[in-house]
Amino acid sequence: MNIKINSNFPFSVTAIQFAPNGGLSITLSTPEGQPSESRFQYTASLGDGFAEERSPVSLAQYAMHFAERCNIKQKTRLSYYTMVMHLREYGDVDIDQITTSYLQGFIEHLRRRGLKPGSVRLDFQKLSCVLRDAYKNGLFDDRILQSVNRPKKEQGKKCFLTESELKRMERTTLPERYRRIREMFMFSCMTGMRFSDIQELEWKDIKSTGRHLWIEFRQKKTGTMERIPLGSAAETMLRRMTREGKRVFGHVSNQWANAVIKKWCKKAKIKKHVTFHIARHTFCVILLTKDVPIYTVQKLMCHSDIGTTNIYADLTSKSKAKAVRKLPSFVA
Repeated sequence: MNIKINSNFPFSVTAIQFAPNGGLSITLSTPEGQPSESRFQYTASLGDGFAEERSPVSLAQYAMHFAERCNIKQKTRLSYYTMVMHLREYGDVDIDQITTSYLQGFIEHLRRRGLKPGSVRLDFQKLSCVLRDAYKNGLFDDRILQSVNRPKKEQGKKCFLTESELKRMERTTLPERYRRIREMFMFSCMTGMRFSDIQELEWKDIKSTGRHLWIEFRQKKTGTMERIPLGSAAETMLRRMTREGKRVFGHVSNQWANAVIKKWCKKAKIKKHVTFHIARHTFCVILLTKDVPIYTVQKLMCHSDIGTTNIYADLTSKSKAKAVRKLPSFVA
């Protein structure tokens, strides 16, 4: 008889013994050779040999192990630890005792704790990832998760700069020490590139196709390769810049960039909460107001889903009004 044990743990089975009470003692060896022992209960079933019935596993404990073994950034791992802290505050249970009402109660607990809607949604997303992993390992019934009324993503009003505001910022002078931040922000307004991608942009990523320039880069957020053309303003900026290393702009912190942009907006008398990411919004909205087809904008923004681009289309009410005014005048 063969017994197959599916596990994500880095152990190998060195001994299997049947206990008189029907239990099964499995000796596992770690890579260092130190033995550890785990208890499992098995029940015979016709045709399949033995069906595994595992010992109860704590949800919080499983979530901690999930965060530790996943190949994720340290910042993301810490956010999982925070979710586990909230889970223990709410009340930890064994995975086989989880119900729809328990998960719904956890969402309400996060709201009562004062978390913002976005934080509640992200915390539950992380818990969902843990439970889906438990489902793959045969510890959880995925139908329970599917029946939960999940926190919805709230579509807040996106901030962006108008063309006149962007020109006002362009005309506003800044100290020389802020020159790099200024160039990065304006370049993002001209290309729609994210802060993380602009920071990693190298001169070798700038390609020439005769008279015009293109950028070929791998998106840090998605890992996909992208190829986007540059407009005349972005081309002029790059040609005027002095090469000071392999990177076009170099490394600065996002926090410092946002602090400089805040001072910049104040000096330009722009009363909006502008961060570096607003440059990306600005690029998208300006293209849409210029009647650029939304599918073209989607490609330039490197959006995988047209629905994401459609969110920006809702901001261009002026272009909608302009379009209906083109209708011929007639009276019924």
